[in-house]
Amino acid sequence: MEEIFSSLVKDFVDETQPLTQEVGALLLKLEEVWRAGGDGKSLLRGIRSGLHTIKGNGAMMGFAPIERVAHALEDICPRVSDEPPADPAGLVQLLIEGCDLLGALVKSALAGDLPAGRADAFVERAAAAQALDRPAAAVPTGGEAPLPAVSPGAAVPAVADGDGGRGSARIADGDVDELLELAGETIVGQTELLRVQGRFARGQFESGDVALMDRLLVDLGRTTRQMRDKLLRVRLAPIATLFRRFGRYVRDLARERGQPIELDIEGGETAVDRAIISRLFEPLVHLVRNAVAHGIESAEERVAAGKPAGARILLSARLREGRVNVRIADDGRGLDLQAIAAKANAQGIDTSGFSEREMQRLIFRAGLSTAKAVTNLAGRGVGLDVVAGAVQGLGGSIDVRSTRGQGTVFALDLPVTVSLQKALIFGVDSETFAVPAGFILDTMESREKDLQEINRVLLISWRGDFARAVDAGRLLGCQGLAQAWARPYAIVLQAGNNRGALLVDWLSGVQEIVVKPLDETLVACAMVAGATVLAQGRVLPILDCMEVVRRISKALQPERSTEGKAEAAYDVF
Repeated sequence: MEEIFSSLVKDFVDETQPLTQEVGALLLKLEEVWRAGGDGKSLLRGIRSGLHTIKGNGAMMGFAPIERVAHALEDICPRVSDEPPADPAGLVQLLIEGCDLLGALVKSALAGDLPAGRADAFVERAAAAQALDRPAAAVPTGGEAPLPAVSPGAAVPAVADGDGGRGSARIADGDVDELLELAGETIVGQTELLRVQGRFARGQFESGDVALMDRLLVDLGRTTRQMRDKLLRVRLAPIATLFRRFGRYVRDLARERGQPIELDIEGGETAVDRAIISRLFEPLVHLVRNAVAHGIESAEERVAAGKPAGARILLSARLREGRVNVRIADDGRGLDLQAIAAKANAQGIDTSGFSEREMQRLIFRAGLSTAKAVTNLAGRGVGLDVVAGAVQGLGGSIDVRSTRGQGTVFALDLPVTVSLQKALIFGVDSETFAVPAGFILDTMESREKDLQEINRVLLISWRGDFARAVDAGRLLGCQGLAQAWARPYAIVLQAGNNRGALLVDWLSGVQEIVVKPLDETLVACAMVAGATVLAQGRVLPILDCMEVVRRISKALQPERSTEGKAEAAYDVF
């Protein structure tokens, strides 16, 4: 019985939590409508309908605190629908806090411990607000404080998809039927192949067997690809499920600043792997916070510059050539290149020959912050280098464009799914590896004239500049005897603001691979992020390029003995 109830609770959370998010989004729209002088009746009907469903779900499961809070919020809706509230802003704040509390109660159902005291305190506040025709003050009742509002300096509260893509996903009956049909076709094809293979084994060849085998293999390939595509679509979700989470966050940032900031969303229907949506959450938090901390001017500055006092932030997504392009844009002051140059020069970087594009990309350098004071939003010198690393860890890239006085745009180029990636296959000594294509800047021949050693640091000439290089065999622990100078090819990698080159024996080109996670016993393997299986069942390690480039940046050439023989390994720590 306990297992059955646990399964029901999980189904309840999976169904009800998205409803709380939808109600929260409608409340933010209601606030905008009331601010503009509208009545918001249609929005209130949607809010009331969502709350009624949440109340019914809670009652069916016996979760009284959820039922009571949803009922208290639902009671407010018809009253303010008939006549405008005396304090619209305060009432919306009360409704939003109640919706936050509902979300917290729904999540706590998984642990089996619903805080009834917090629910009772909020119900009393809601009743007082209706009795006095104004929201009651957020005073703790019954010894427990109501759910606090989101702090703009903190991360946005995680919701149901914050599980790294390992949670459950609802599958439509039609999709299940299609998958079963494809599985049936695969079994039929396999059975026919086994019959042909049996005749071959007995030496009983028939004239049409070769043609039959060709047709069966083509059919199996087709059904396998269709099954893969269908399964991938099951993993996809509209990116709006991520974007909508920032509506409340931007609202609270605006309240903190005392300045209107509107969030626009475009392309929310773009479908992306749920794992990418989950892992993209924190980078977007950094970028939105960065837009408010550095990009958007004060209301007075904007008016003086001929802009409206209220600012705008845009989150957009679109599919392009099989990739997802995500943009985070603001209409603020743009990047201050002089301040960036001054900060970079203070860190010992000579920017005299930098182009405007190179100057802009310096903001991804670790520790480079132009904030004049440390606040809850900025000035700690962290953030954008972390963003760049996280995006590249997803097999993507990030770029920035800025126009002084008009705003800044961060452009993220991402794969649709992390299950399938394009990777370069290469070999060194007797081993074969895969490296995600998103980290590769270039591949090139490695000629001895392009290599030089300075203070035990090996450098390779690349596009008029130099990049640090290491012998991939030594770095990855292979047992071959070849030396770096003898490796005929180089792979130039970029991770964050750092780059380096791996010297390898051969390249096999870029191909699409299926990414498989490491077994628990292998998760601590340095420089390996996952694995893939090629034809004939050969398992290839997929390199963790962030760690590889980090080690390249610290690698030294081995000391040479008096006999001219190199030591066994690089010093990479």
